[in-house]
Amino acid sequence: MSVLHRPEVRDTALCVVSIAGAFRKGKSFFMNCLLKYCMNKGSPDWLGQGEQLQPIGGFVWRAGMERETTGISIWSEPFLFTKSTGEKVAVILMDTQGTFDLETSAQESTFIFALTLLASSVTVYNLMNQIQEDDLMNLQTFSSYGVLAQENSQGTRSFQKLMFLVRDWSHPTDHAYGHKGGQVVLEKVLNVKEEQEPAHQRLRQGLRQSFEELECYLMPHIGLSASRNPNFKGHLEQLDPLFVEHLKLLVPRLLAPENLVVKRSCVTLGKPATADELVELFRTFIKFFNDGNLVQATSMVELMSRMASEAARKRALEVYREAMDSIIKSDGEDPQAAVLVEHHFESSKEALAVYAKENPFAKNCAIFPIADEIREELKS
Repeated sequence: MSVLHRPEVRDTALCVVSIAGAFRKGKSFFMNCLLKYCMNKGSPDWLGQGEQLQPIGGFVWRAGMERETTGISIWSEPFLFTKSTGEKVAVILMDTQGTFDLETSAQESTFIFALTLLASSVTVYNLMNQIQEDDLMNLQTFSSYGVLAQENSQGTRSFQKLMFLVRDWSHPTDHAYGHKGGQVVLEKVLNVKEEQEPAHQRLRQGLRQSFEELECYLMPHIGLSASRNPNFKGHLEQLDPLFVEHLKLLVPRLLAPENLVVKRSCVTLGKPATADELVELFRTFIKFFNDGNLVQATSMVELMSRMASEAARKRALEVYREAMDSIIKSDGEDPQAAVLVEHHFESSKEALAVYAKENPFAKNCAIFPIADEIREELKS
């Protein structure tokens, strides 16, 4: 997490792009394509000519059956881009361990997936050949969380952008490669039908309710020269030209300055996320999991509610202290007790209003003693 402590990201909007999905399906290879684009600052010739796709020291990947990435791997440097509005955005790239492999429990896979989705503004869901029901079922916990969180919050969706990246798309005659064909496929997959099982209907409704944006991109096969070569190192001439063509379309769709999705705060309504907040999110979730808690929809809602309420509490007390300090300083001398009491009540009301306004889970905060704790702290 060293990238989140760097000075250039402290007061800068963040775009966190991650990838998730089954193991040994080319996730780290794709992350190196994103890395190369960022390292070349999005220049038109970012892919180069006849070069190796894996940058020196990039995300590690290789062919074979054994997993390569374990846990969550965050690139150690941010990449600064400037939008046409002048807004600077720091791009952070995050690779993840393949889910549901032979060495990882279902709970560990769910934990990694949950943390990835919560920490990211864009998550690429890496799939092979087509979108199957099992692929959707792997999102069940997060769909349920999104619905529960929305019911217990002020109506915001829990997650931002999820892109279904279908590798080796197997039906190009039905739906063409690319984004347009992908959107048609995604709509068909997520369409709720009367003949579906109720659980499958709820899953689809929950996904639409949980994510601000759902996209799909259909990618052609990487090419036999790459897939059948045990010594494949990512050289461009080994890739199928059609795959390269779509790589040049897909990567800017995610990372061109105008397409960057700024990470919004999970704990402060209507604000962008800060680097400090993401560090706290990682620390809180890791401790939560290490303490033996199950990553379920209800436990995730409670954990995020507590995080949001605590952040709002700190902000409310800060507003109160600033308001009281300004009164004391503006008088130039010690104000009378009656004046202090009056301003105390006004500042307290303002602080509690901030707590309710900025806390995404304020609707559900009655189950926590934090609002009462604020009142007690303000009294003292």
